[in-house]
Amino acid sequence: MLRIHFTSADLARVTIGYNSSLPVSEAVMSLQALRRGPGPRFSEWRHVVGRQLPAQASLLGSLVPASGWAPDFLTPGPDHASPTTGAFDAIRATPRSRLTAELRRLSISRRLPAWTQLLADSDRDTLDAVTDTLAAYYDAAVTPFVDRMRAVLDADRAWRVHTMAHLGVGAVLAGLHPQMRWEEPVLELPGPPGQGQIDFHLEGRGLLLSAHIFCGSRPRALLNAVGTPVLVYAPVWNLQSDSLVAAPPDTRPRSSTVLATLLGRTRAAALEALASPTGHTTKQLAQTLAISPATASEHVTALRDAGLVTSLRQANTMRHTTTNLGTNLISTATGTGGIQLP
Repeated sequence: MLRIHFTSADLARVTIGYNSSLPVSEAVMSLQALRRGPGPRFSEWRHVVGRQLPAQASLLGSLVPASGWAPDFLTPGPDHASPTTGAFDAIRATPRSRLTAELRRLSISRRLPAWTQLLADSDRDTLDAVTDTLAAYYDAAVTPFVDRMRAVLDADRAWRVHTMAHLGVGAVLAGLHPQMRWEEPVLELPGPPGQGQIDFHLEGRGLLLSAHIFCGSRPRALLNAVGTPVLVYAPVWNLQSDSLVAAPPDTRPRSSTVLATLLGRTRAAALEALASPTGHTTKQLAQTLAISPATASEHVTALRDAGLVTSLRQANTMRHTTTNLGTNLISTATGTGGIQLP
């Protein structure tokens, strides 16, 4: 568990991020999503991108694990986060000391190929090859989907801003993820399995909240001793309307047909809707499916009794989201899986 400690000065400096150009970190996180193949959220996107990987994609596969930490030099900070603000130039200019330190850290958890020693030594050709491959991957995995990604992020940001204006900063922090707990002045986040409690004090630097499409199911805290700490979280996601890949109604994923046969059409739609990493309240689910709150509650109860959905209370609100079993059922219905890089 990670416990982030706020002072009154920190609460006054909580901001909700906005990038007119999507950051390179989206591409790095999307690479992890591409390899893991978790759930139905990116099934169409994965199908498209998996056929357009850059020729040297294996370079990225050696540096970016399917889950967990990836070298920070691949994801420049806020001042150079996106291609339009010089992200790839910043990566090419990474100091040797940082390359060596971060690759040494990466080698603790995985075996690295011999060529990474050249990268650790700041070999210009090797660093250029990694940067060029990441740029090509960004063009394949992010650029074609920017409009739809932007629409999801803009809608999420509008909701967070509305929440902050009406209910305050605490309500925003508590609503970022069903498993996050806000008990002023401490924000608690779930950590990786086996990790003990970690306490981090913001010390007046505030916190930047940054929604990322490919964040994954668990929020990510980017905390360091200098600069503004960042909390990356997944935006509210509606599987029925927020697909990254445009498709006419009659070519929607077959999961709806498969799940509808198993669960019934409305209950299958409810399960897919609840695959959002931030979950839905009963009212939100009713609005999404155009059904009454009472009917939505019945479907949630049935899915929860079957172990497909879990419900967690946040302040005075109950939020529902899929369990691993529910996510795996949707994933099996869509036939999605992880992609091995060449």
